[in-house]
Amino acid sequence: MYLAEMASPIQLKTAQFMLTTPDYDWERIGFWVNEGPAVIKNKGKIYITFSASATGACYCMGMMEADEASDLLDRNSWKKSRYPILETDEERHIFGPGHNSFTVAEDGVTPLSVYHARDYEEIVGDPLYDPNRHARVMAIKFDAAGKPLFEF
Repeated sequence: MYLAEMASPIQLKTAQFMLTTPDYDWERIGFWVNEGPAVIKNKGKIYITFSASATGACYCMGMMEADEASDLLDRNSWKKSRYPILETDEERHIFGPGHNSFTVAEDGVTPLSVYHARDYEEIVGDPLYDPNRHARVMAIKFDAAGKPLFEF
C-alpha cells in the first residue's frame, strides 16, 4: 500500500512510498496482499484499515495507526496491528470479511464500516470470481483509548 501527499485530486505533490507490505502470516495466505485502504480519525489518531490475503475465507482486515500530528509520510509514524482486526467468524456465517470503507449512519453521528463477505466457506473455482461477496454494515465503537473496534 502506497502513500503520498496530493497537490490536487489528480496530481501527486510528493513521491509515493510504500506504507505497508504483507509482513505477517495472516497477510500471506494464498497471496501476499495489503489492499483497499480506508481511513477513520478519532481522538487525535488516524487509523487506516486494509485487506489482506487471498479472497476466500482467509481474507481479513488489518489496521495501522498514527498520531494525527505526526509526519504521516514517515513510515516510522505508523504502527501496524500484529493480528487481524476483522476475520472470518464461522458461527455467524461471515467468511472472508474485508475491503471496507467508512461512513456515518443516518443519525449523523454513529460511524459505520461497510465491508463485504460471504455467508459460506466452500467456494468452487477461483474465489476472486465468486459473485457472492455481499456488502454488509457494522457500527463502529471505540475503546477507552479511542481505537476503533470491529465487532460483529
